[in-house]
Amino acid sequence: MKRITPDDIPHIIGPTAKIGIGNACAEPQTLIEGLIKNKAAFDALDLYGMIHYWTDRFFKEDLWKRFKLKVFMVDRFTAEGIKNGSTEYIPCRYSGIPELFTKGHIRLDAAFISLSPPNSKGNCSFGVSSDFTTAMARCAKKLLAEINHRMPWVYGDNHIHINEIDYFVETDRPLPQVNPEVLTERDRAIGTNASLLIDDGATIQIGLGRLSEAVLASLSGKRGLGVHSGLLSDGIVDLVEQGVIDNSRKGLKAGKIITTTMIGTDKLYRFVHHNRGVEAYPSSYTHNSVTLAKVNRLHAINSAIQVDLTGQINAETVGSTQVSGVGGQSDFVNGAAISKGGKSIIVLPSASSAERRSRIVPFLDRGASVTSLRHDIDYVVTEHGIAHLRGKTLKERAKALIAIAHPKFRAWLEPERRKMFP
Repeated sequence: MKRITPDDIPHIIGPTAKIGIGNACAEPQTLIEGLIKNKAAFDALDLYGMIHYWTDRFFKEDLWKRFKLKVFMVDRFTAEGIKNGSTEYIPCRYSGIPELFTKGHIRLDAAFISLSPPNSKGNCSFGVSSDFTTAMARCAKKLLAEINHRMPWVYGDNHIHINEIDYFVETDRPLPQVNPEVLTERDRAIGTNASLLIDDGATIQIGLGRLSEAVLASLSGKRGLGVHSGLLSDGIVDLVEQGVIDNSRKGLKAGKIITTTMIGTDKLYRFVHHNRGVEAYPSSYTHNSVTLAKVNRLHAINSAIQVDLTGQINAETVGSTQVSGVGGQSDFVNGAAISKGGKSIIVLPSASSAERRSRIVPFLDRGASVTSLRHDIDYVVTEHGIAHLRGKTLKERAKALIAIAHPKFRAWLEPERRKMFP
């Protein structure tokens, strides 16, 4: 393991390379800044990653002229990159991303990751990002690590020995802070409706975003909940402190919160640091169907952009334009179906923010992706109620979905239903 400065990066990786970037709040900020500062030294870099907090600089600093982003999730900045060809989307379930590296589908010249300082045995923690970061670190030809003294130590299959690191920089900088969003009255109504489906003793999976936070905020009256989720946020900490989450009835790894990525603020990072009740594993484990089948009463709560009248879920495109990604939704929707007492719950607003378009539609938009299949969905929830789809005919599903659509659009949806299902 050799200490370097960010200015050494061009000499280590060369003018062209394929580089994996650590995910989300574990992105290696100092190493990324080294790439940006030395951009003139590179001819063509392919950067692989998922959730980034620096992509606004991609266009401000003309990085697209020398860098290409290849991503598993799209944000509002990389969506612009897709339009001009500087960003490309890789469709893949969260459970399958690590194997893209371990099986050689993507061969990395280097991996840039962020780690905690080593313990007495020489092991560093991947901290708040196990997911596919662990696979990138072990499969890349060269491993460059940012040893950050503020990276939490998180237990689980989430460690790497210093002997596996080729180069490192040492930092003491705050992790990205992702504050909970301000909830609207509509958000709270959706969260309240979804909470009616969450049983005491259930094991919950939650996604990222305002609706997920709204659901968590509505669970304060529950008891004996567990967590097996691709994501942890500040809202999970609140429920633990309230005694709502105790992980006592979850079956697999009872007594512990199981996750793969942590996105939040210092409140969350303090909570997970050296907490024996929290363990992180690669997404190939947390999202694997064999794993999820062993979890008791897995309640998978995920959001959508559109739902058609048969129950097909689009959670990643507006028309043919990629604006998000598969993430872990399809993994957990399937996992809930094979979990004893499991439920798959889709939450979405009934209409766009300005109420110009219904989110419940006769057919998904032309070119839209089908993120989750209609036969895997148990419930769809809007601010207007709950549609129970499991065991229903196509005609019955359509009626149930129209009943929770925005009232403004029901008169349009009903004739469309009659055409589809006379």
